[in-house]
Amino acid sequence: MKASQLELIRSSAFESEHARLFDSSYMQHEAAAQGLEQLIENSLVSISPDENSDEDRRIARTQIWIHRERQKALRPHLESGSGMEDEEGRRVEFVPAPMHWGANGDLDEESGSLSSVQNFLTWQASYSPLSHPPLYEEIAPPDMPYADMLDPTAPPTTYHLHRTREWSTSGSRRYIYSAREYSDKYSLYMLECAQRGDTQITSAEFYRVAEFPTPCISILLSGIEKKAKAASDAYKSRSIQLRGPFSQPIKEYPDRSHKIPWSPRRFTYGGRRFVWKPGDENDDLMPETLYEYTRDWAKPGSRTGKRLDDARPRKLVWGERPKAGRVVAPYTIHFAGGIDQVFRECLLASQMVRQVCLFTAME
Repeated sequence: MKASQLELIRSSAFESEHARLFDSSYMQHEAAAQGLEQLIENSLVSISPDENSDEDRRIARTQIWIHRERQKALRPHLESGSGMEDEEGRRVEFVPAPMHWGANGDLDEESGSLSSVQNFLTWQASYSPLSHPPLYEEIAPPDMPYADMLDPTAPPTTYHLHRTREWSTSGSRRYIYSAREYSDKYSLYMLECAQRGDTQITSAEFYRVAEFPTPCISILLSGIEKKAKAASDAYKSRSIQLRGPFSQPIKEYPDRSHKIPWSPRRFTYGGRRFVWKPGDENDDLMPETLYEYTRDWAKPGSRTGKRLDDARPRKLVWGERPKAGRVVAPYTIHFAGGIDQVFRECLLASQMVRQVCLFTAME
C-alpha cells in the first residue's frame, strides 16, 4: 500500500467517526492498522536509510495503537454491538476524536466563537491593511463576562490526564502525556516532550490523536536561571508560548518570574483577559484554575511583583487531584461547557506542559 493511500484511509477512518458511520469507521481503522503493521515489516528488511528509521517505526507503532483504541471505542456502537453499552453493561456516549474540521469551524468568523475573534485580532495585528473595514462590531461589550456568552445548558467537558515516560535511543527521556475523554478509556490528545540529563524542558508538541504526528500546537517555555541542581527549580514560574492556528502565538506571563508557584499567569485571548490561579494552594501539581478578569494592579507593599485583580468568581477551567499518595494516578480537568474546541485545546496544552515540567522534578 502506498503512503498516500494509507494516509487517505487513516483520515477517512476519523472522518467516518464524525459522520457517525460507525461500521465504516471500524473497518477503516482496521485497514489503517494493518497497513501500518505492513509498513513496519517492510522497514525492518529495507536497506534504505530513508525507510529504516527507528523514529518512523515509533510513530507507526503509536498510530497503530491509536487505531486499535478507536476500534475499542467504536465497538459498542456497531450494528452488531450491544446497543450503546460497554463490556460492563453501562450505557456509553461516543466521543469522536477531535479533528481540524471542528477547529476550522471555530476559526470561521460566522461561528461567533471566541477563537474566531482571536483569529481576526491576530490577523489584524500582523497585517492590518488600511483598506480593510473594521469587523466584529457585534462583539459583546467588555463588561459582559465571557461565561455569560457560553451555552448555559452545555455540560462541562472533562479530560483525564495520564503520563508515561519512555527512553529514546539517544539516551534522552521522552515524556508522553495523554488526555482521555470523560470515561477515562480512550485518548483524544497527546503531548510529547524530551529531556536530556538534568536539562530543562523548553519545548513540547501537542497533538490530536486523529492527526498524529502532525502537531496542532507547538509550545515553547522560558528557561530558568539555575544556580544549582535542585528539583525545586521545576516548580519555579515560567512563561509559556503557544503557537497554534493563529498568525501570532498566545503568550502566558507569570506575575513573578522564576518564583514558586507557577501561577498567577496571565494572557489575552479574543480581546479578553484571563488568569491561571493555583487550583490548590497546598498542591503545586494540581491543575490550575482559570478565571476571566478586566484589570489587575500591583499588590500594595509587595516587593516581588505580586498582583491583584478583579477576577470573576466563575471558574472556566478547574481540576481534581488523584487520591493522596498516588502521584502517577490520572488528574482530572474540567472545562466550562460551551468553550470552543480551539480555545479548549490551547488551555489543555498549557496545563499539560506545565504538569510535565513539574513531574520532571519527581523523577
